[in-house]
Amino acid sequence: MTTSFVIHLSKSSERQPLVDALIAALPNTQVIDAVDGREMSNAEREMFAKKHLLNPSYPFGLMPSEIGCFLSHRKAWKEIAEGRDMFGLVAEDDVVVQPGFENSLQLALQHGANDSLIRFPMRNREIPHSTVASHLNVALFRPKTIGLTAALYLLGKDAAKTLLSRSNQFDRPVDTWLQMRWLTGVDSLTLWPSHIESAAASHGGSTIQAKRSRVEQVKRSWQRAKYRSAIKSLSAKS
Repeated sequence: MTTSFVIHLSKSSERQPLVDALIAALPNTQVIDAVDGREMSNAEREMFAKKHLLNPSYPFGLMPSEIGCFLSHRKAWKEIAEGRDMFGLVAEDDVVVQPGFENSLQLALQHGANDSLIRFPMRNREIPHSTVASHLNVALFRPKTIGLTAALYLLGKDAAKTLLSRSNQFDRPVDTWLQMRWLTGVDSLTLWPSHIESAAASHGGSTIQAKRSRVEQVKRSWQRAKYRSAIKSLSAKS
């Protein structure tokens, strides 16, 4: 049996219809009350978020919402690590399941294991390194570089324990941290097509956002490109 965990900030009432739809679409669903990093004190956030912990160094500071998001995923990992199932499905509350999702989920469940992480990405941006399996036009593969977003993924019990043990403190967003398989101790496979999409734009917008000047945007674009180049290089060696 597999349990699904939907991460949902209880005060985000505009997303309740999305949560209800996920409860209907995913197996054995439980709702996890998300951590609101904006309601944490600076001291509480600094207990977890530290600058420049890992290599390559992450070029940006973490916003309170990003800290809360990471801690929310850790709550889901703890549930999986301490649960009875071999693996669990973790979903953020802006995920919308599309026709064909059952095929993607079936392939993931067939190949999920105690030590596995299988991503359901929103976009087709990952280049396969090797194909693990396929079913009804859905491919499961190991990507050359793990993609971003942690909207929906299947996580094994042992993998959850490993992620928990290595993320007591962190210096980057959860999806960016999960890219670094050489440091997290957990590799990641990808399904495509995943048959999911995001409804964040039409249901309250992103819970992780900030307004920046044009100069800041240009500077961040350059820093992001440099960082992604480093991740790509390290991924090729792992």
